[in-house]
Amino acid sequence: MRKLLDMGMGQIRKLIIEMGTGSLDALESARKSLDGEFNGTVETASRLHLMRDEVLDIATELLVRYSPVAGDLRFIQSAIDVSYDLYRISRYAMEIERTMRVVKPDCVPGLSKEGFEVTVKAVRTAIDGFSNLDETSAGRLLELDEKIDGLYLKSLENLRDPDRCSAVDALILRHLERISDHAKEIGARVVYIREGKRL
Repeated sequence: MRKLLDMGMGQIRKLIIEMGTGSLDALESARKSLDGEFNGTVETASRLHLMRDEVLDIATELLVRYSPVAGDLRFIQSAIDVSYDLYRISRYAMEIERTMRVVKPDCVPGLSKEGFEVTVKAVRTAIDGFSNLDETSAGRLLELDEKIDGLYLKSLENLRDPDRCSAVDALILRHLERISDHAKEIGARVVYIREGKRL
């Protein structure tokens, strides 16, 4: 029975890693939209939605069949949450691309470019932290989240003297800030899996 539980958790881990790659692909497509290139984040978000359903199906089966406890139970619970976080990241990337497609600003939103660098680093750190169950990623993610929060607040302050580019920056950074929050949550779940403590 232990072997079957391990196999199921291995399937979940593999799906989470694939979803992580997909969320990074969606973020890269959204970043390219700042330069007027639209690559279809919609398809990526749809694919991640299906993968999330697969994680839920496997997790439910493992919970019902094997009644896992301790670290195994925490891993399965956390994987369900992480699959949601990764799916939401792809949805926010899709919203960024949609914003750029609709608004078509005649400028390059500078704060957003900087925000993308920080956000991609946060998502990559979260994915690596989860795949390796590296608790130290949670601390790094808090620092990155503070940086993106600062950029978002700066974009809101820039709305005091608004122009079209400031408005686009604020819209995009709102989504990047939420993506960073999801990455931070993934890091917190690693601590939960390893120590049983919720951050």
